[in-house]
Amino acid sequence: MVASTDILFYIAFLGQIFLTSYYFPNKILNRMDFVLKSYPPEQYPLLYPRSEAYYKFGRAGFRIATRLIFGLGFVILFAVMFLVDHANFADDGFISEFWPALYGIIQFLPLMALEVTEFKQLKLMRQQNSVSKRKADLRRRGLFDMVSPLIFFAAIACIVGSIVIDYYVHEFPQGFGSDTSERALVLTMTNLLLAGLGAFLLYGKKLNPHQSSDDRNLIISSNLRSLCYCSIALSIFFVTQAVSDVIDMAFLDATLMSIYFILVVYISLGENLKRLPIEDMDFEVYKKAAL
Repeated sequence: MVASTDILFYIAFLGQIFLTSYYFPNKILNRMDFVLKSYPPEQYPLLYPRSEAYYKFGRAGFRIATRLIFGLGFVILFAVMFLVDHANFADDGFISEFWPALYGIIQFLPLMALEVTEFKQLKLMRQQNSVSKRKADLRRRGLFDMVSPLIFFAAIACIVGSIVIDYYVHEFPQGFGSDTSERALVLTMTNLLLAGLGAFLLYGKKLNPHQSSDDRNLIISSNLRSLCYCSIALSIFFVTQAVSDVIDMAFLDATLMSIYFILVVYISLGENLKRLPIEDMDFEVYKKAAL
């Protein structure tokens, strides 16, 4: 008989499979198709520093990779349900968080490859940019012009709250060898990394030489919101881990891990796709400049 806790995991893991390896990849593929069809290289040459065939090949590669990973999710689900004894990967006998964590990392590989490809694309755009006259915004961007103070301070409060709750439920352990101290260190370092990325987005050089100021500000704002939400999600996840050490919640470890990956992909990718509709972007900047 399948335990109710296992059913919860199967539901959460199915959500992880569909959302990260099918639903959002389809959204991205549709955006690629829209751009290639609506803004062809002949009319918008500055958008294509490489050949059109290169982008079609990249699209096909992304589609194949995400479809293979989508299928892999069901292989893992089948293995967990019927082939693998739960205790093989978890001392407590419940489904181990190893499964959704490993699969989540694999799911993010095509998305990371897409980010690297975009970074190289923007670098080529800068190298091929022959326009010597540059435009600059007269008004300096401030943090709270791009992201709501409420969201920003909520992220700060969640970081502090997560560390305080962790130490409190473990009765303030001494030394740096405890799980509590390790979680506090990981949470702090991760948020410093997110803060550095946010500062680069806000104050760094313009990566896309052709992008309009309005589009750039909108993208920066959306990305900063996503970073804040990711920080909040990580803090909440660490609270569940801390509470799990005190209250026996091992039966939910795998389910919570799947839910965490769902939240991360939704707030990092889903929010950006929703807030940055491709139809509203200014593509006129990619037409050949008049001589």
